[in-house]
Amino acid sequence: MAVPVTDTAALRRARAAVAACFFLNAVFYAGLVPRLPEVKAQLGLSSTALGTALAALPLGALLAGLSSAALIRRFGSGRVASYGLVLLGVSVWAVSVAPNWLGLAAALLVTGALDAIVDVAQNAHGLRVQRHYGRSIINAFHGVWSVGAVTGGLLGSAAAGLGVPL
Repeated sequence: MAVPVTDTAALRRARAAVAACFFLNAVFYAGLVPRLPEVKAQLGLSSTALGTALAALPLGALLAGLSSAALIRRFGSGRVASYGLVLLGVSVWAVSVAPNWLGLAAALLVTGALDAIVDVAQNAHGLRVQRHYGRSIINAFHGVWSVGAVTGGLLGSAAAGLGVPL
């Protein structure tokens, strides 16, 4: 039986693409956090109202998390992660332009849902790439996510400090 030849360049590109997904997922999410005081002030919310709206994030994740498997089976983990990231970017932007508490809660609900779907899809795709590597690389993807979280937090903080509009 012939051993399949693995295209190492394609494998490296696949690893870089998955790493980019993990990085962007974290940047989107962490970049939002330093801007929440501005969102609160822009909408004239109390701390209680902001906290209640923020509860929509994990609620969205809970509601959508189980749909990830069906989406991945139908469209593939790479497509779900890629298109999900685009939609996640749009939903994070929607948080910044929410007109009122209800719009904010809705945008956060969708953001939480998309974050959960992207998280499952990027991990599933990372495991597919890992199988081709023949060794564990999933921890490196999670390390890239951590770097993305720090980057997103710093970018969000810098934007807030420089007065960049939401």
